[in-house]
Amino acid sequence: MSETRQGVEARVETERARLIQVLEGLDEQQWAAPSLCAGWSVRDLVVHLLMPYEVTVPRFLVMMLRAKFDFDRAADRWARSDKRSPSEVLAGLRDTRRRRFSAPGAPAEAPLSHLVIHAQDVYRPLGLPSPTDPENADVVLGQLTGPRARGLVPPGILEGIAYSATDTNWSYGDGPRVSGPAVSLLMTLSGRTAALSDLTGEGVANVRTRLEAADSGTAGGEKWGPGS
Repeated sequence: MSETRQGVEARVETERARLIQVLEGLDEQQWAAPSLCAGWSVRDLVVHLLMPYEVTVPRFLVMMLRAKFDFDRAADRWARSDKRSPSEVLAGLRDTRRRRFSAPGAPAEAPLSHLVIHAQDVYRPLGLPSPTDPENADVVLGQLTGPRARGLVPPGILEGIAYSATDTNWSYGDGPRVSGPAVSLLMTLSGRTAALSDLTGEGVANVRTRLEAADSGTAGGEKWGPGS
């Protein structure tokens, strides 16, 4: 599913409002709880959501240079060095309504993908039901399985597997079947193992093996770039 920037902006507005509503209800302990991104608290994760809105392209390039062009390292330094309180971080998230998503080379769907994927990194570990619209998840799935998906998904995760959403009409690929909610599929295709239990089909074991192999080869955990 391809989207115009105007269409994506409307979807981002919807999902941002849903995430803000969830975050407004968190207590101090929940803000400090681990997110699905290794080494990041929920607060750190939300700081990361602000990165493509608050970091200019020149500053991003300097950050990448200092991190020896390792995005995970640059993103980790950005998130951990930020000293804002949860209420200040939440105010920053609200302010992204008036800011431009400035990740270099980002496709139209990138702001939605960045938001929706990382929102699951908050909802899932806190045991909260995801309010993400399955149709918005479909747009993200379209990016993750599109021609520019290389580097956004774990190696081999798309090869020889037939994925299909049980709550929308989205499907992709051929091979052993893997089915589940669109949100669970996007979490899986973006490298998260937390949603594997939501999936069914003879291809699930293959997907699990590929995710575990990809995870063992990276030290940074389940980060996901703002330009993705």
